[in-house]
Amino acid sequence: MRIKIEFKLSGKRQVLPLNYQYPLSAWIYKVLARADMKFAEFLHEQGFRMENQKTFKLFTFSNLQFPTNTFRVIKGTDRMEIFAERAKLILAFQIPVTAEKFVSGLFSDQRAEIGDRISKIEMEVGTIEMLALPVLAERMIIRTLSPVVVSKKTETDKQEQYLKPGDLEYEALFFKNLTDKHNAYNRHISQDEELFEPANLHFRCLSQNPKSQLQLIKAFTDAEVKVRGYRFDFEIIAPPSLIKTGLDSGFGAMNALGFGCGEVQR
Repeated sequence: MRIKIEFKLSGKRQVLPLNYQYPLSAWIYKVLARADMKFAEFLHEQGFRMENQKTFKLFTFSNLQFPTNTFRVIKGTDRMEIFAERAKLILAFQIPVTAEKFVSGLFSDQRAEIGDRISKIEMEVGTIEMLALPVLAERMIIRTLSPVVVSKKTETDKQEQYLKPGDLEYEALFFKNLTDKHNAYNRHISQDEELFEPANLHFRCLSQNPKSQLQLIKAFTDAEVKVRGYRFDFEIIAPPSLIKTGLDSGFGAMNALGFGCGEVQR
């Protein structure tokens, strides 16, 4: 399930922190909780669980998209000025078809304050559009709408090592995460899991210089953490059902915090 939310803004100067993914994620949870506390608590506290107890939230969202020339980064700061009258957000969930209209309807007539203790912007939901999923084949070209996070941590590492496309283990970790999410969802709804042959799964970055993006999660708190992801176009060869999982729940890790949202190019 994919929806496009068009927000209405005042058009007057507002200041948005560059690290807005976490507060935007918190707003999404809040909207869900207002209408269905059990569903929101399930996503936030439990998620879709695998046999090894690893869990996934199975939703993702794009970066906020503002019209050209309606925003600019304030030099020397972690803030951006917004002068827009509208903004766009792509939001995707991996949920049963029977729940799609219910979930999309929750965002109607909502207001959002997105930011931190220093600055924030105010937006109002204008229109909501259910997006049709394109016909999927075993080979697709995907453009990322928010950074893809792929990382690893060994017993000797003190912190996560964030990988970029082209790194030695990137493809294997990319597909390990994707197949785990696919099976966590299938196990929840039917108890079935699928086996995917790694030799038949292929990832190829098409961007010459993937764009690095560093995000602070839970900024200005004791739990603050830095996360690095990359924006790029890529080719994926995989069963269409697995590609759909990526489009609905995100590619890479930390999707519910606004990472790994993508759209089909062809």
